[in-house]
Amino acid sequence: MNIKKYNTIILDCDGVIFDSNFLKIEAFRKTYDELGFSKTQIDKFVDFMKNNFGISRYKFAEYFIIEILNKKFDQMLFKNIIELYSKKSYELYFEANFTKYLLEFLDKYKDKNLFIASGGDQKELRKVFGKRDLDKYFVDIFGSPTKKSEIVKSIVLQNENSIMIGDAKSDMQAAKENNIDFVFMGDYSTNKAMQKDTSLNSINNLGDLI
Repeated sequence: MNIKKYNTIILDCDGVIFDSNFLKIEAFRKTYDELGFSKTQIDKFVDFMKNNFGISRYKFAEYFIIEILNKKFDQMLFKNIIELYSKKSYELYFEANFTKYLLEFLDKYKDKNLFIASGGDQKELRKVFGKRDLDKYFVDIFGSPTKKSEIVKSIVLQNENSIMIGDAKSDMQAAKENNIDFVFMGDYSTNKAMQKDTSLNSINNLGDLI
């Protein structure tokens, strides 16, 4: 994979920058457990989350209420889920390791236009990247509540020759919708189907692109 030919590199956050996918799953599991939901309900949600990583916490909370609990949207419950999960999510970024070869990758391609397009909360991510001394590498850091495909669209419109690196179906779809190349990074992905898909342009970790 010759990534040097691209001017702009768009990276997902969880599973590409941080080894945080399973920490985020645990954060949601603990959130729902503390709110008193059953193990069966929580396990169903976790299965959904593993296969649909990269969408926002707002969509995940809405899915839990409507599809798992099988009830009408409940604004108060939604607010409680988001507040509790957000606290746990922010804290986990300070225990999450960087993915393999992240810093080497960022140093090698610091002359490129590097962006983050994540399903994570944008305000939260910008704080985290600042405190973990990563923001210096990126032109900008984008996240929810804006949909990932819309984030990628705004980047592509203003930057030439882009590629997306991600580990989830939402990353692949965002690249496809915006007609840019996509690289699947498998080492930290929760999506087993994508890990087995030989048709994807795949790497194990960022070291494969150095």
